[in-house]
Amino acid sequence: MKSNKVLSTGLGLLVAVTGVLGLAACGSDSDDSSSSGSTSASSQAAVDVTDDLQNARKAVADALAEDDSWAQIMLASDVEAPTVKYGLLVVPYTASDAAKRVQGTVTITDGTYKIEAESAATGKTWQIDQDGSITEKTK
Repeated sequence: MKSNKVLSTGLGLLVAVTGVLGLAACGSDSDDSSSSGSTSASSQAAVDVTDDLQNARKAVADALAEDDSWAQIMLASDVEAPTVKYGLLVVPYTASDAAKRVQGTVTITDGTYKIEAESAATGKTWQIDQDGSITEKTK
C-alpha cells in the first residue's frame, strides 16, 4: 500500500515537472518568434520605398518579358502605355510620395539591372536588382 502511494506520488510529480518544462519551452519559442518578427517588421519599415522599388522592377520586368532586347528602359509618368521615345522604351510608372526620387532610366546589361529610389523621409538611397533583392546603396 505504501509503495503504491509512493509510486503514484512519484508519477504525479513526473507529470507535473514534464508539464512545467513543456510550458517553459513553448513560452521561449513564442518569445523568439515575436522578437524576430519585430526585427523583420522594423527592417521593412526602414525601407519605406519598397513599394516604389518593387513597382519599378515589375514595370521593367514586364517590358523585358515582351522584348528582352532593350538595353535601356525609361520609367515615366507621362505615358499611359509602353512607348518608344528617344530611342528608348518608355514604360508607365509613377512614384509614391515616399520616394523623393526613383531612377528614371534603367540600364540592362546581360539581363541584370538595378533601380534606385531615394527615401523622402530618410534621404537614404535603396536599390533593387532584377531578382527583387533590396539593399541600401552606400557611397
